Amino acid sequence: MTANARQLDFAKPHVLRNAQEHRAAVREIDALLDADPGRGSEEYERLEFLSVLVEAHEDEHFPWEELERGGTPQSAVAFMLEQREMTRAELALLMGARSRVSEFFSNRAALSPTQVRTLSRKLGIPADLLISPARQRKR
Repeated sequence: MTANARQLDFAKPHVLRNAQEHRAAVREIDALLDADPGRGSEEYERLEFLSVLVEAHEDEHFPWEELERGGTPQSAVAFMLEQREMTRAELALLMGARSRVSEFFSNRAALSPTQVRTLSRKLGIPADLLISPARQRKR
């Protein structure tokens, strides 16, 4: 377990209060999954506990179902930028150039497969929300 994961002290149980606690819980879940704890062990119970907390936090703060019903890739990215308090300039670092960000948000260019993978991984957006509806129909 990393030092950051240990920051979560649930001696007094509570929900995840902010993005920092959410990230710490996700890191700890990743570490526990890598350790592959046996069912019934303390580590396994902690894994389940943290998973419930992360799911509840994400359901409240990342309403993917709304985006899936009528959102666009642009609205999904804009939402996550707001949630993570990121700027479009920071997004340009992930997408390769400011011009790509501009083209994307003005709907002049869809995300490339590489950009979809990068944004999905770095921003935590399901990849299917980043693929434009027109590109999905072509498949």
